Amino acid sequence: MFLFDLIRQPLFSISCIALLAASTGLTSCTDSSKDKAAVPEPSFVLTDSLLSRIQLDTVRQRGVRDELKLTGKVTYDEEHVNKVFPLVSGIVTKVNASLGQYVQAGQVLAELESSDIASFRNESTAASATLATAQRNLTSARELYQGGLASEREYEEAKQEVLKARAEVQRNQAVGHIYGTKSASGAARYQVKAPAAGFVVEKAVNPRTLIRPDNDEAMFTISNLQSVWVVGNVFEDDIARVQPAQDAVVTTLAFPGKTYRGKVANAYSALDPESKVMKIRIRLPNPGNQLKPEMFANVMLTSLSDSVMVSVPSSALVFERSQNFVLVFHDRKHIETRPVTPGASAGGITYIRTGLKAGERVVSKDPMLLYHALNQ
Repeated sequence: MFLFDLIRQPLFSISCIALLAASTGLTSCTDSSKDKAAVPEPSFVLTDSLLSRIQLDTVRQRGVRDELKLTGKVTYDEEHVNKVFPLVSGIVTKVNASLGQYVQAGQVLAELESSDIASFRNESTAASATLATAQRNLTSARELYQGGLASEREYEEAKQEVLKARAEVQRNQAVGHIYGTKSASGAARYQVKAPAAGFVVEKAVNPRTLIRPDNDEAMFTISNLQSVWVVGNVFEDDIARVQPAQDAVVTTLAFPGKTYRGKVANAYSALDPESKVMKIRIRLPNPGNQLKPEMFANVMLTSLSDSVMVSVPSSALVFERSQNFVLVFHDRKHIETRPVTPGASAGGITYIRTGLKAGERVVSKDPMLLYHALNQ
């Protein structure tokens, strides 16, 4: 019995040791598993090639810029436009200027045969003859008065007749200057001359055109086109967003990608009765005469408001599943897909209402590429 107990004790000790060793090993394995679970490996790491393709921008606080898009058209600069009307009626015998031609000040644009000029010449001739007669009568009256054969009253009346005849001659000379007729002789021809240098942008006459006395249509319209107006249409609910001297950017269909910058020069004081819009005017320089009257134009008005919001480049936004996201960059192993609420956009910048704070970095170039890699 005693011998059996001695043999059994070592066996018991060995079993206990084995059990303890197994228990210790199990515990060690369990602890190691827990450590590995506590620090998981990142599922996505930004590679060097992807890093070279993207661009990072810092979220900034900016003053909110307001943009207002308008439609409009190019028109003449009315301060540099001359509409040429004939001062007399008659028949056009010659047209020297064509549409689009550049003319100098004083250049003859057209000639008319006019009965008005004929009547004026007759009146001028008669006035000159009357003055000559009055001067002869005055000479005779002076001699008679000095010889005591005429009264002082007759002498003064002769003086008055000369003054009246001379006034009529001077009046005819002034009318002749207006008509451009230097003398009372010659054909009854009236010359239409350019009042200023510029391009003939409108022409309404041809040879043998009859110009009636009640004519109210310009024969020619001349503009130098060195500057033009862009007239924009502002709807009633946007009138409060337009101010004088406001920055304006104009684009046209004829020159896509080219922008013309100016400022709001003036706003009309009443709405257009037909279109129910307020007209604004923007003066633009026109080197090379690229801008042509009646061209369609798009106008973008911008202004800086008093409010401040965080902003990101508009290219940083990803629209997916009816929601907007940005990719917030922490480091190459941690890029967060974060939902945001965008506000207004202006000049390639989008203002963010919720979801971001100033100082964070976002992916602003090719964010869709990373978005699909992160959310596949």
